Amino acid sequence: MKKYTLILLSLISVVACSKNDDSIQQEILQADKVIFGGVYGMCGGDCRDFYLINSKGLYKDADNTSDEYGDWSNTTFEEKMNEGKFNAAKRLFEVPSSLLNQGQDESEELIVQSWADVDYYLYIEKDGKSKELILDHIHKDASPEIKSYFKTFLESYKELGGYMIDTTNIERYY
Repeated sequence: MKKYTLILLSLISVVACSKNDDSIQQEILQADKVIFGGVYGMCGGDCRDFYLINSKGLYKDADNTSDEYGDWSNTTFEEKMNEGKFNAAKRLFEVPSSLLNQGQDESEELIVQSWADVDYYLYIEKDGKSKELILDHIHKDASPEIKSYFKTFLESYKELGGYMIDTTNIERYY
C-alpha cells in the first residue's frame, strides 16, 4: 500500500510541476449586452446587419436609415428573435476579460481591419464599461481565448443568416 501511495504522490508532483501554461484559464466575464454583426461599405441604404443580445432576448436591428452611419452602438433594435436563436447566440455573453480590459493600442494589435468593404462589428458592455471593435479577423498572435470568442461570434452570426467570410483560419492572411 505504501508503494502505491508513493507512486501516486510522485505522479501528482510530476504533473503539478509541468511548465506548460496552456492549462491556465483566462477569466471569463458575463457581459450585460453584446451588439454584433456585419458592416458593409460601398453600399446604398442601411449598411449594417446587427443583432443585440441581452438578458431579455435577442433582437434584430430595425434597418432604420435614420440611424447615423458609424454610430452603431446606438442602433435601433425592434424585432425580437425566437428563443432558439437566442439560445444559439447566448455564448457571446461569455467574454474573455482580456478582450474587455485591453487598452485601445493593445486591441489594435490583436484585431485586423484590412478590407474596406466588409467588416465585423462587436460592441460589448459590462458594468458600465464598453468595448467597440470593427475588424476583419483576429491577429494570429492573439490569445487562444480571444480567438475562441471570435470563432463563437462567427458561428453565431452565421447561424442567424449573417453574411460572413470564413476568417477562422487566420494563418492564411499572413
